[in-house]
Amino acid sequence: MNPRATGQSSQRRARGGGEEVRARLREAARGCVAERGIAGATSREITERAGVNLASITYYYGSKDELLADALFDDLESRITPALAPLDGAGPAAERMLATVQLLLAELDRSRSELGVHIEALVHATRDPVYGQRAAALLGRLRDRLAALLAELQGSGVVPAWVAPAPMASLIMATAHGIVLQAQLDPEGPDHAAMSAQFALLLLASGGGSDGGSGGGSDGAPPPVASGG
Repeated sequence: MNPRATGQSSQRRARGGGEEVRARLREAARGCVAERGIAGATSREITERAGVNLASITYYYGSKDELLADALFDDLESRITPALAPLDGAGPAAERMLATVQLLLAELDRSRSELGVHIEALVHATRDPVYGQRAAALLGRLRDRLAALLAELQGSGVVPAWVAPAPMASLIMATAHGIVLQAQLDPEGPDHAAMSAQFALLLLASGGGSDGGSGGGSDGAPPPVASGG
């Protein structure tokens, strides 16, 4: 089934009514995934939780995968979006970045019990095109906003000249995913706040060269990597 076609069909049905049913289906889907994982979330259990008939998933979403992707990535985006508001605000870029990091860390604390669900959704996105499209859209928007902020920080000398904003934005996102996963795998180790602080300090410290913030050599090149031994 064409993901775009089912998505358009779902939107038409939402406009025609039934948003309450869709909301109940999404909530039930998230509950099932939290308890049983994506593979264990069956259509029957989802609809029983939602208190609707089995055909509702096909009618409102086209398929169970469309429902699950909608439920999981809409939830993830609703948690991330408010924390990104400072990026579009006024004031120095460094202060806006700090405010965003603080809001993201606060959200991680609030949603600690659901982090495993979000990690599973991102991993599933590497194998399933329905999930992949939702993940790519969400992460692409986040990457673009981070890259724009890094470019501002670079212009003010906070970030060194050798940093390429878009690849660095992707690296920051990849590091964030790793931090969340590490905190889940090693709950007795340093928490996500401590690891995030170390990464931020590492990035900012790279701009502390003698040339006033360009980092690395006097030509703005990346700092040399020390060899082992």
